[in-house]
Amino acid sequence: MRFLPIIVCASLLIGIDAVAQTPGSVPSSVPTAKKRKAKDILKDAIQNGPVQVSGGPKLSAGASASGGVSSSALGSQNTSLASPNLSISNPEDAKKFATETLPDLGLKISKNFKKVKKELKSLKREFNGRDYEGLKVEKQTLRQGSGSRLTYSEFYTLREYKQPDNYSRRLYWFDHKANRIVEGVGRDKSRNDLMHGPYKKYLGDLLVEEGWYYMGTKHGRWELYDKNYNLLNKEYYEKGFARDAEISYYDESQRKIKEVLPRNFDKVTGEYFFFNESGTLAEQGMMDDSVRVGQWIEYYPTGNRRKKEIQYGKDCFDTSFESYVIREYDERGKMIFESPKVKKN
Repeated sequence: MRFLPIIVCASLLIGIDAVAQTPGSVPSSVPTAKKRKAKDILKDAIQNGPVQVSGGPKLSAGASASGGVSSSALGSQNTSLASPNLSISNPEDAKKFATETLPDLGLKISKNFKKVKKELKSLKREFNGRDYEGLKVEKQTLRQGSGSRLTYSEFYTLREYKQPDNYSRRLYWFDHKANRIVEGVGRDKSRNDLMHGPYKKYLGDLLVEEGWYYMGTKHGRWELYDKNYNLLNKEYYEKGFARDAEISYYDESQRKIKEVLPRNFDKVTGEYFFFNESGTLAEQGMMDDSVRVGQWIEYYPTGNRRKKEIQYGKDCFDTSFESYVIREYDERGKMIFESPKVKKN
């Protein structure tokens, strides 16, 4: 698609040259015309007199804008190119004709192509099974359940431990001893390896989930399928955070994250994070259309001790719910308050 404006413009130049040199005849050798440079075609057209153009390119009978191939063969329903009356007698007129004939078609095609190309680039990741993003990996497999509930997972972990980013709050590990994938900011590195690379999960022979990990965080596109391989959910991540999240910083160099505001389809929906300037986590929770939902947690400046747990409604429509403090802790981690609403087992 991105070559369409070039092809059309080149074809117009060929048609102009044909009219200027042999009026009333059809170009007999399209390949020969294509070998010539555009400036030579314009030069010949100018030397042989101006070409009057009105309402689009005028070609001799039987010729088409594609240089001999009719528009119907291309499946086009409307191939007319609207343009103002213009007499081509010099390179400037030719340039003006080309730009006014196709005012923004090339720009639109270019933008759409770049958008698609960017999307494909974000989805395509070459993986050789040995390393990912410059870090060496090891292949792991995991079988759970039995019979019709047997699940099989195939994934990769870092061969050598590497410290994740301090702002990564959702880290996934493979616990070799427990033989399962676990989540946690800190784990025993002697028995846990960070997830890194492609991940696929099967229910029997059916693929039910796939995605990518980057140093323990979810990265790129993640998809969830039902037993009929119908897409149930699709999410995009950028090293742990929602891809479309709005991230603000404390510094101009954008190294100290201040706030991560989740966005999904132009709505503030997803997991929210607020960090202290030191890099420690200050607050986190879920948002649904700009409304706080579920359980939110506040932390002391150290970032590793909870200060307060607050309960909000289940979704943005739960307007009758009154939020309340579930628990409070002191700086040593001792619980100093618990709401009477907490059910005791």
